[in-house]
Amino acid sequence: MCTPSVLHLKTNIMANEVTTIDPLGKTIHLLPAILFPDNKAGEIYDDAATVIQKPAILIEANENNETEYHYFRSVGWNNTLLITVRFKNGRWEAYKCVKKTVE
Repeated sequence: MCTPSVLHLKTNIMANEVTTIDPLGKTIHLLPAILFPDNKAGEIYDDAATVIQKPAILIEANENNETEYHYFRSVGWNNTLLITVRFKNGRWEAYKCVKKTVE
């Protein structure tokens, strides 16, 4: 896995906030809700930042005058992540993450 310095990951421990920049230049705030119990906090943030910075697939969806972006990428040999981002509270927030592990 990449280290946060390689990923240009910005962490504010006191505010429990992590941000990264996507290929479109948007600053994305990673919310704690995207964490999984079986991952260390730093590990999933590294993975999520990688997916947002270098997605294999990036989909823009517009529904009910709201725009969401869906970022998809495989992480490692047996994991894929799908992260959903929406504009809320004046910023782009990654609020949902679906992880698929192939065994």
